Amino acid sequence: MKLSEIEKQEFERYIEKYDFSESFKGKTLLVTGCKGIVGSGVIKWLLNLNYCQDLGAHIIASTRKPQDIPDYIEVGDSIEFCEFGQEDIFCVGKHIDYIIHAASPTGNTFHKAYPVESLRVIVDSTERILEIAADNPGCTMLYISSEEVYGLLKSEEPISEDYVGAVDSLNIRSCYPLGKKVCELLCFNYFTEYGIDVKIIRPTVIHGLLQKYSEQRVVNEILRCIVENKNLVMKSAGLTKKCLMYSLDAIAAMFTVLTKGKAGEAYNTSNSDTFITVRDLAQRLFEKFNPFIQVEFAGQDTATSEGYLPQRSLLQDISKIKSLGWEPITPLEKIYEVDIERFTKQV
Repeated sequence: MKLSEIEKQEFERYIEKYDFSESFKGKTLLVTGCKGIVGSGVIKWLLNLNYCQDLGAHIIASTRKPQDIPDYIEVGDSIEFCEFGQEDIFCVGKHIDYIIHAASPTGNTFHKAYPVESLRVIVDSTERILEIAADNPGCTMLYISSEEVYGLLKSEEPISEDYVGAVDSLNIRSCYPLGKKVCELLCFNYFTEYGIDVKIIRPTVIHGLLQKYSEQRVVNEILRCIVENKNLVMKSAGLTKKCLMYSLDAIAAMFTVLTKGKAGEAYNTSNSDTFITVRDLAQRLFEKFNPFIQVEFAGQDTATSEGYLPQRSLLQDISKIKSLGWEPITPLEKIYEVDIERFTKQV
């Protein structure tokens, strides 16, 4: 497996703190959404363990284009790719020990343009993957949900996992959070009725080290502004307040819940030290990394009409996952410091 120097340094830093080698040694893992920030992070972490610790783990990676092998994969890596939607056929005759179901349509533009397809892919794929877990005795599955299941909260108080959020069923953008809520119900029902060992994790915004430079999210646009020395033009007042979490903090949290969490339960995952409005996030990072640029505001607020969620404020209580031995270790500035270093030479 090919890793950049900064990737090697960052993975080494996390592998020294979090040891999952005993859980994954000699195991086969099915990872869906393998080319996204979560899926690629999971794969790189496991292949790194294979190389450094002779872990002997094998990965089955699900993607829409299995013929397009990621450039970090090398001959001899213990991984094979299958087509998304065909995992059940591909896995016939193979024993799956762990499943990380991270596949999901992303992007506000896609959700707005294809709400039916978004909802169907989210729900149908989860049911299909749960059936694979049911067909593999002893299999443990992790479902990657979202903080969006809590709805459009405007609260400064930490929200625990037992908070039941309300999501507007007559809002086209709700295809994503409602799809996630339905999948959580599916997971709980498969656990209750069939005894499937499935856990749920609800991450906040995941960023840093593993995402593409061109990714269309405001946290990435802030990065591009710093690197390209341009002002950030906000399409809203930028008052939505939530948290940001480093990608490797998120992967470590997912492995923690997968191996130590209780079946049928959900776990918040976030970094409360990064609880900040979008506007303040940009200004804080510009002051730190490029004081010559600033935030501008468009004359008309078009964020909601373009498929973004309305202004909200959400802080997750992470005491439950902390009790499993996990906590975020990378601060906000470090997340962007890593990305600025890895992208500056490419632009």
